[in-house]
Amino acid sequence: MHKRRDPDESLRRLARAQSGLVSAEQALILGLTNESLRRLVRQEHWQRLSHGVYDLLPGTDPVEKAIWAASLRAGEPCAIGGEAALRLYGLDRHVDRIVLWVPPDRRPRSGAGVAMRRDKIGRLDRRRGMLPRIRADDAVIDVAERLPTEAAVSLISEAVRLHLVTLKALRTAIGQRARVRNRKLLVALLDDLDGIESALEFVYRRDVERAHGLPAARRQRSVSSGSRSDVVYDEYGLLVELDGKAGHIGFDAAFRDLHRDNAHAQRRWTTLRYGSADVRAQACEVAAQVASVLRDHGWVGDFQPCPHCRGRWAVGF
Repeated sequence: MHKRRDPDESLRRLARAQSGLVSAEQALILGLTNESLRRLVRQEHWQRLSHGVYDLLPGTDPVEKAIWAASLRAGEPCAIGGEAALRLYGLDRHVDRIVLWVPPDRRPRSGAGVAMRRDKIGRLDRRRGMLPRIRADDAVIDVAERLPTEAAVSLISEAVRLHLVTLKALRTAIGQRARVRNRKLLVALLDDLDGIESALEFVYRRDVERAHGLPAARRQRSVSSGSRSDVVYDEYGLLVELDGKAGHIGFDAAFRDLHRDNAHAQRRWTTLRYGSADVRAQACEVAAQVASVLRDHGWVGDFQPCPHCRGRWAVGF
């Protein structure tokens, strides 16, 4: 008769580190037997999620658990990619399907909620973490190359803001790949994103500033101690603040904005403030207002109506 074997602390510690999951291979290495695994499931101490993967801690984060389960099923070597990798790096991303990269000589089968991909450009060589995920710049490129322009800008700018990647590293990684979907667009976006920290800032520069011939502003510059402004027209004493959802919610944030605007006014800076709906839905009206203030402050350039607003403004514009 065989001696009964129960999970020891090392196995439980491993499970806690893996969102409650262990593989059959890990359990056997740490002293359990196949009969132990069957008994633990039969007695409902463990839950068998899929072939070779067991759940010791039901109720933990379902997305992270699903990512761990996919990784354990795939076996070594493998690496999480796509939106799931970006989520593991701390980005707020929705994960519809988990992408798993494996060596090119394997013949993986995708399943429900999991897309298996063969890596032919060295993503696995650059993987990171105990729950292996491809490097952040690889994940950003893999996802961004399939996104619409504004969504790609939002992803890239957020990854840069969180110091997960740099624009230089992304340019280098794209240059090292033989194939990149929408390569020209991505390279153009990277060249255009210096100083841009959000998709809203990108849309302002594209649809308000450039589309209407306004002077080029500087981005993310400080004109007073302890503050930083989104758009700065130095020569004309004009600041434009773009208030998306992040950082501008609630009474405290509104008070900080008011205090900053007043401090800038004391230094003879005029502040215009626009929200997402203004910039995205009323870019022409915003441009006309900014141009009017710039004119009052000495700008002698020509306002250029874009195709959307041509004919709507007075001849004086």
